[in-house]
Amino acid sequence: MKKITLLFLLLLTFSFNSFAQFPENFDTELPTTWSTFIGTNSEGTVENWEYNSFGYMFVAWEDVATLAEDWLVSPQIAITSTNSLLTFNQTDYYIDDYGSTLTIRISTGSSQTSHGDFTIVDTQNETDVTNGTALTFSRHEVDLSVYEGQSVFIAFVWAQDNGDALFIDDINLENQNVSAPDAVTTPAPTDTTINVPIDATDPANLLIAPFTWVAATTGDPATSFNINLGTNAAGNNIGTISGFNSGGGVIFDWAYNTTYYWSINAVNFGGSTPSAVWSFTTESDPSLSINDDQLKLFHVFPNPVKGVVTINTNKTIESISIMNQLGQKIMNFNQSQIFNNKVDLTSLKKGMYFMNISSENKSQSIKIIKD
Repeated sequence: MKKITLLFLLLLTFSFNSFAQFPENFDTELPTTWSTFIGTNSEGTVENWEYNSFGYMFVAWEDVATLAEDWLVSPQIAITSTNSLLTFNQTDYYIDDYGSTLTIRISTGSSQTSHGDFTIVDTQNETDVTNGTALTFSRHEVDLSVYEGQSVFIAFVWAQDNGDALFIDDINLENQNVSAPDAVTTPAPTDTTINVPIDATDPANLLIAPFTWVAATTGDPATSFNINLGTNAAGNNIGTISGFNSGGGVIFDWAYNTTYYWSINAVNFGGSTPSAVWSFTTESDPSLSINDDQLKLFHVFPNPVKGVVTINTNKTIESISIMNQLGQKIMNFNQSQIFNNKVDLTSLKKGMYFMNISSENKSQSIKIIKD
């Protein structure tokens, strides 16, 4: 789950079919189709590119006579108008600049390991790679449109002498010629939903989950989504989480009985398209409904319930509805279906629900657990 107070990397999910498969996120290993080797001067034999178990590629600094070059080279890939933007996440170990450089080199030749076939197309120093914060990944882009229609090898070359360590992750080839995606639809919590539960299992990390939506099937696809949250009508004064996936949850200092507004931005290289702004209202404080009997019109038992639940009240019950955590009504009982203030919930799946009881122009929502 994601906390609003944190910054998150944009995770790219677009893939292309050609000689190689991108994106490459190194989640389990360095694929055998990739190659690592050192420069033509043969210096830097101790340290080389290696896979890290946390899911990225890493090369350490080394004290050499002149300059060590560590090469990480992709398989051959066909560059087209739909994948001509090279993107990757990068960082280094120290904020200080120790003179290292990262170059991106391209070869249109037939050999993955022939140094002389490669041409430098992008150069960064340590300050560029660090991007203001050491040990924090940031995104870098390289335009390869001049190679459209050709098959290439892509080399990441770290050159240093007792310099810094480099980390690379989430290498991808994206379509830089797309139009902005169409807006997402079908949100949950649905617009104007009430009694949205707050998971207070960990009181220091109040959670609402899930937030879901349906991506557009028209236009160019989104490569990522951002969620915006607020208590204002624009839904943006709390903050934005980038790279947020449908089905995820948000940890925040949620307040009970409060209306929040949210929206989703669908993002690709062509731009960002906002959705409509939706709202939901959180549940009342459960501790008040449980502990202050004078505020209760109804009591239910047993709770948790396996089958039949009884509502204890001196009122005439007119209707009962059962809502899930998304605010969706999944069961409904009218007065003729309620016998001796009892209803049968045997068919409910296990989980948490809300029983909304209406009587004599009054109503109450009670959280119930189905065993």
